[in-house]
Amino acid sequence: MLHMQSLSKVYRTEMVETYALRDFNLKVKTGEFVAVTGPSGSGKTTFLTIAGLLEGFTGGSYSLGGVDVSGMNDDQRSRLRNEKIGFIFQAFNL
Repeated sequence: MLHMQSLSKVYRTEMVETYALRDFNLKVKTGEFVAVTGPSGSGKTTFLTIAGLLEGFTGGSYSLGGVDVSGMNDDQRSRLRNEKIGFIFQAFNL
């Protein structure tokens, strides 16, 4: 269902590059439950926003339900998100 391979996310400014994810690999099969845990600053939120198609990634590959999401535009990601993903936000976002 969800497959990330060698995924990376780099935040760049004029002065510094910050790796939020580096060479991240994950495979979640249909019906599996996964918990995302780790210390502050370990990339949990970045992973979740990428997995939820809310943010892009810098390198690697990500497929959701067998669909490669790397070349999708905003409308395509929104459509796939609507079909495949449900959210419960930590902060009030309604």
